[in-house]
Amino acid sequence: MSENSLSISELEELSYYDFMGYMDVPFFNIGGAGSIDRLAELSKISKDSNVLEVGCGTGGNSCYLAKKYGCNITGIDISEHMIKKAQRRANQLDLTSLVTFQIGDAYHLEFPPNSFDVVLTVFVSQFLDKQLAFPEFYRVLKPRGRLSINEIYKADEVPLEAVDKVREGERTYQELTELPFKINSPTEWRQAFETNKFIKVFVEEFPNFQQQSLSLNIISEFGGWWKLIKTIGKMLSLAIKSQKIRSRFGKISKGKQLLLRDKDAAKYIGYILVIGEKPELTRFI
Repeated sequence: MSENSLSISELEELSYYDFMGYMDVPFFNIGGAGSIDRLAELSKISKDSNVLEVGCGTGGNSCYLAKKYGCNITGIDISEHMIKKAQRRANQLDLTSLVTFQIGDAYHLEFPPNSFDVVLTVFVSQFLDKQLAFPEFYRVLKPRGRLSINEIYKADEVPLEAVDKVREGERTYQELTELPFKINSPTEWRQAFETNKFIKVFVEEFPNFQQQSLSLNIISEFGGWWKLIKTIGKMLSLAIKSQKIRSRFGKISKGKQLLLRDKDAAKYIGYILVIGEKPELTRFI
């Protein structure tokens, strides 16, 4: 059955990411293109770079990097629907000579050791067990290659009035995605890199989600107002027909409210760029 003819019951059984891929909803990096450019700068991405994006979603970041920097980039995602949309995006932008998309598992990367100059994740590593994923990222990186992430973080010190809301937001996204969603502090992100043998770890924080403007990024990522309106209409139609889908949308709204809009919690939540380098191979004489 084609993705355009899935029944309500089939849609209800899709994983969160497959469902969002079916809905053609892009995944946003909170910092917009500016944060991706900064990540590329810190990662030293150029036309000679071979890049792996883990959790590429519908391919927005991969295609942006390939088009702007001329790098070769492979995007992987666990969602078949996301990969289909990403491939369509690459075709439409005439980037298939630079960008490749395939279904993949962050815990079992199907690439040989020392394959990539850069491994990057955007709003993905916080959903991963880092003790399983980071060793795989390390393995496929070349010596002096870089792991570069753009993720959510919480302040090292969160006051009591905000702690419960942050924890409830984490639980909501865990239930929604059925993944181990956890918001790390800058100290915890640094420790995750260093524990997994990365060196020269650099951390750059962009605090306070309430100060981040997302509206123009969202409209652009959707492909304009008309496509955004169509997607919202499709969501409303499905929500009316299915209590399970309605509950899923409710959890999305609840999670965003707790972490991104709440006056107590959001000021302690932001996005963070972290870059770590794989050491050069040690030569034994």
